[in-house]
Amino acid sequence: MKKLSLVALIAIFSLTLMQAQTNVKFGITGGLLNSNTDIDISVLGFDVANIDAINVTGFNIGAFADIELSEKFHIQPELTYGSAGKLAFVYLPVMMKYYVADKINIQAGPQLSFSTDLQEIKDGLKDIDNILNTNVNLDKAFNSTGVDLVFGAGYDINDKFFVQARYGLEVTNRYSGPLNNSLSVRANTFTVGVGYSFN
Repeated sequence: MKKLSLVALIAIFSLTLMQAQTNVKFGITGGLLNSNTDIDISVLGFDVANIDAINVTGFNIGAFADIELSEKFHIQPELTYGSAGKLAFVYLPVMMKYYVADKINIQAGPQLSFSTDLQEIKDGLKDIDNILNTNVNLDKAFNSTGVDLVFGAGYDINDKFFVQARYGLEVTNRYSGPLNNSLSVRANTFTVGVGYSFN
């Protein structure tokens, strides 16, 4: 699943570059990142608890390529690093941008997220593990890669600067321990920031 998702994103990016007949802009982005981790517990398919386990704010910084396929439709792949609390991720979104007005666009697309530090989430699960007495090795019970669906909007201040806001909804379960049919851990993100284009 993880390998197929990565291959799909790389294929989309490669095909887009090959088919792009117009402008390609490169630049950097940065801003605020809020990460909200939910732990859902279910029994026999019924939700019994939803725990808002972690809500932390930090920063993100990265690089992008804005590929203009038409006047209204762009594709913007990015490579971004985000850190909030004890959580740290590398994000690889491929955003489809549609200009609904002269300088205003709406965005949507898939995103791969690679965790470099999930210690705060693991700490949050220790109490659950102690209550259920499962003796799970939390270092081995987490997936380092996740898949998100991201939605957002942006505004071009001028030819160089833009602002944007996005919400990322994780669709994969980060937990892969013995309770993975009853326990799900997902880290959703909200970002707001500014971007600068070099050309």
